[in-house]
Order: sequence, then C-alpha cells, then structure tokens
Amino acid sequence: MTPRALLLGCLLLAACGGGSGVGASPPPADPAPAPTLAALSDEFDDPATWSDWSRVFEVEGWGFDQLESADIGTTEAGVLTLVPHSSSWYADWRGVLVFKPVEGDFVVTTHLRVANRADDAPPGSLYSLGGIMVRAPRQVTPATWTPGGEDYVFHSMGAANTPGSWQTEVKTTDDSTSVLEIHPGGPEATLRTARIGAHMILLIRWPAGDWQVHRRYRRDDFPATLQVGLTTYTDWTTCETAGVATHNTTLLLGGNPDLQARFDYVRYVEPVVPAGLAGADLSNPAAVSDGQLLAFLGFD
Repeated sequence: MTPRALLLGCLLLAACGGGSGVGASPPPADPAPAPTLAALSDEFDDPATWSDWSRVFEVEGWGFDQLESADIGTTEAGVLTLVPHSSSWYADWRGVLVFKPVEGDFVVTTHLRVANRADDAPPGSLYSLGGIMVRAPRQVTPATWTPGGEDYVFHSMGAANTPGSWQTEVKTTDDSTSVLEIHPGGPEATLRTARIGAHMILLIRWPAGDWQVHRRYRRDDFPATLQVGLTTYTDWTTCETAGVATHNTTLLLGGNPDLQARFDYVRYVEPVVPAGLAGADLSNPAAVSDGQLLAFLGFD
C-alpha cells in the first residue's frame, strides 16, 4: 500500500469511529428513560411492597399509627386490608393516609370494598369510610404544627352521617375549612381521581355500571407535588369528643371504630388530555361536559 493510500485509510477509519487508537471513543449512551407514573402502581400481590408506601404519621413524626392493622395478602390474597382505630379527617383533625408523592398531573384508580369489622354489613359508626385521598404536604412536626394548614380532596365510601347505611363522602378542605357532600353508596366500587392543572376530577364506577363524573373541584392552591394514596377513618363521635389536640397527638383506644377497607390495587397513570380541551376549564360543567371528561378519563 502506498503512503497516500495508507493515510486515506486511517482518516476514514477515524471518521467512522473505528479503531482502538488514541482519540477513539464509544458513542454516547442513550439517557435512561424517566420513570412513568405507572411504576408507582401496586397490585397488592406481594406483601413486600407495603414498604414502598409512605405514611403521614411517620413523615410528620407523630409517633403513633392510627391503623390498628394493615396487611397485604394475609386477610385476603392479593388485597391490601386497612383497619383504622378511631380517627378522622376533618378541618384540623388529621387521620390515616398511605401515599406516594406525585408531581404534576395524574390519574389514580382503586377498586375497594368496605364493611363493618364483622364484614357483614355497612359500618355502624359515624363517618366510617375509605377511599382515595390527595393532600398537600405539610412541613410540620408535633412541635411546629399550627391549625389552619390542611389542604386536601378525598373521595370515599362506607357509612357517613347515617351509620348502618351505604354512602359516599367527598370532601374538599382548604386551609382546614372542610366542605363535604354525601350521597347514597354501596359496599363495592371503583374510584378514580384525576389532577389536571388546577382541576380535580372525581369519578366512580359501580359494579356492572359505567364510569360517572362524581365531583369536580378547582384547587389553584395545590403545590406541584401532592401526597396521593389511600385513606380510612372511623368513629367521628369519639374523635369529636376528644378534640383536635388530643386526636392528633394521642392514639384513641376504645370508642367504637367499625370499619375495614379492602383495596384490590392502586394504579397511577398520566392523563392524556385531548388537544381540543387543552387549557379548558375542566372543573366547570358549563364549559366541559361530563361526556367530554369521560371520553378521556373513563378508560378501563
């Protein structure tokens, strides 16, 4: 090979990235894909996943668990079963929340069954329900806690203001001012909550039924990251009698707690909003109909 041909061969080899001489380097690796919300989901088929969930009482340092029991697969295979002590969420009362932090928009879905502790009737104690809860995190400890700081939305089922009957309760709480709505319910349903910008859309599907838009709220005050997960609460009579300070700092034993909630799964996904609804006032039924919401939120 002539010197000129040899030089051309080396130049071509270097240009193509071949060879192992000085200056050769491998092509850059593709960046790792960002985790999707689906990675937060839990089918409750492995008891070890309980450790993946955060708890408000631990995060804020309250020092006691308002759940009497919690298990994956022990009470019923493939199910998370939560049984609360007397505890509640209302105004400044702080109860049970099992959650994962979620930033930005999301859709969270769970299928659950609720009953009294004997598992044969509706709960017999005032405001005994379980469901999905979305809460703004609080940077507090028992020493720094002050009233007026609770911000959340939840959608639950069990017995509300009529013990012994099936009801649903939805509640929006802004700076510890709670507004709730109660409707007839049942022992089993699929609940879904979507956050899209400032809009909170709550949906429900009864067995053998279709998805329904249950409630809509506009929460411009919510921060980017929220605590998104499951709540259970029971026995408002005991909680109210104890008062906020005692309820929030002391495990309430005795009373009449009467709830068990069984969750078959929790699934998180990103919402896919149609282009025609981008920026729309989704929490206003006059601007966006239930049918328009169900067209992209009523998926199986």
